[in-house]
Amino acid sequence: MLTIGLYGIKDTTHGRRPTHTHDHGVAFLRAGRVVDVVSLERLTRVKHDNRLDAHIGSILRDRVGDEPVRFVSVNSFVGDGFQSADGTLRVEPEGRVEISAAPTPARVRWWPDGSRPREAAGWALCHELAHVASLLPFVGRFEPRSLLVHIDGGASASACSAWSWDGQHVELVESSWDRLKEPVENFNVGPIGRLALGLSSDDHLAMPGQLMGYAGHGEPDRGLQAWLAERHFFLGRPDDEVRAALHARFGADPPYPALVATLQMDFEERVSRAIAAWQAKTGAQHLYYAGGAALNIPTNAALEASGRFRSVHVPPCTSDTGLALGAAAWLEFLDRGAVERHGPFLAQADNGPTSLDAVDQIASRLAAGEILGLCNGPAEVGPRALGHRSIVARPDSVALRRRVSEGLKRREPYRPVAPVLLPEVAREAFGPAVAESHLAPFMLGAWALRPGWAERFAGVVHADGTLRAQVVGDDPFLVALLRRLWGRHGVAGLLNTSFNGPGEPLVHTRADAIACGRRLPLDGVVIDGSLHRR
Repeated sequence: MLTIGLYGIKDTTHGRRPTHTHDHGVAFLRAGRVVDVVSLERLTRVKHDNRLDAHIGSILRDRVGDEPVRFVSVNSFVGDGFQSADGTLRVEPEGRVEISAAPTPARVRWWPDGSRPREAAGWALCHELAHVASLLPFVGRFEPRSLLVHIDGGASASACSAWSWDGQHVELVESSWDRLKEPVENFNVGPIGRLALGLSSDDHLAMPGQLMGYAGHGEPDRGLQAWLAERHFFLGRPDDEVRAALHARFGADPPYPALVATLQMDFEERVSRAIAAWQAKTGAQHLYYAGGAALNIPTNAALEASGRFRSVHVPPCTSDTGLALGAAAWLEFLDRGAVERHGPFLAQADNGPTSLDAVDQIASRLAAGEILGLCNGPAEVGPRALGHRSIVARPDSVALRRRVSEGLKRREPYRPVAPVLLPEVAREAFGPAVAESHLAPFMLGAWALRPGWAERFAGVVHADGTLRAQVVGDDPFLVALLRRLWGRHGVAGLLNTSFNGPGEPLVHTRADAIACGRRLPLDGVVIDGSLHRR
């Protein structure tokens, strides 16, 4: 049986960019194992693409054989059912899709060749639980006495939900539009962030990451927090009105770094309080946390450092990029009680096996200051490049970081870049807790360096003094490369940022990598372990 997860609810707006729905995708699982994950934007090269209805036919034709098939579609606050643009696939829930762990039966009407119907089972799953279940391919199963949390801007009927897991049953603890809507909206549609960064309302998908980076350049202020809270953070107010209020309070030059740092503090505190309240209600010992809000790295680090939980887990595809995978994984989990544990490299491309033959040459080039793109094997799921679709360089050079981030990729100077390093280096540079963190393999935490290590990571230390580090120990190519750099060249890790140009999705195929490497331009591109020079 092939389980196919779909997240492709049609947007209800017709603007230039995805608005209510975005990051459409498809996931394929068989016998508890992930076969492939398709992020639509990687195929179409349109960032956050939300037109799965137009592309689902070709995606299925390329990946589905004659075996039995079942579909599970993820809903949204704009709708419950899925229909392809040409009408050859319909997944229609038989009733309203509630916020529940129980999938809703759905009627499937499927004409793969456009004329003859094919039988398939069907289900629909709520957006909230699909977020939580996106963790399963990376943890296998949830530990008993766990708290399962989703937080994002808008799921099906909530902005946050909490569930308890006792080892056998999942129970909804709370779902709410209101509990965390305000701090979440501050990070994607809030006027303070827009004015600080010079963004428009169309930039709501880019704003959270930029705001998180900018917050590190300011100091939070309790007085500002109280002043903003009294005014409900100006949410829903026109930008001109908010600008006038800021100028009336602060003059012609509002303290935007402090204002944004205060938004970050408020977000972190309110999310942490909500999770603490759910933990107190359930007695949970482990936290599994997903949704777009879980991309907020300082908050993840604070949750881990609080000591409230024995473990804290966030998936690499914690945003809407993980919904299709979560839905398919949940059906497999209900069948088996567990799914197979995977790494993050689940998006199949046209790559072959990765050779280690050129590792010494590649390490020497990087040690000499070159900037290389990596395109090895299947690609990462989710928005973060974790070493298979990455641009890499030495981490100890501010000039190299500026060339990569601000020059080649044209990113704003306030945005951080991250290093990737070995567990044994992480133990020395940060301490054993970081090397053992469940956040570190997916670049989802932030930590301060021990004394004596700042110079080795001078190019990737953020303005707040932390590193948003990735610790990798089980990828043969990356491990071999990092060991050569550390052992032979004294280079403690690598600057690691996403392999894409401005406004583009991650490269996916070998052709994408070569073309992007030339456009940027990079000094070379590594494809399946072989170095291609510019």
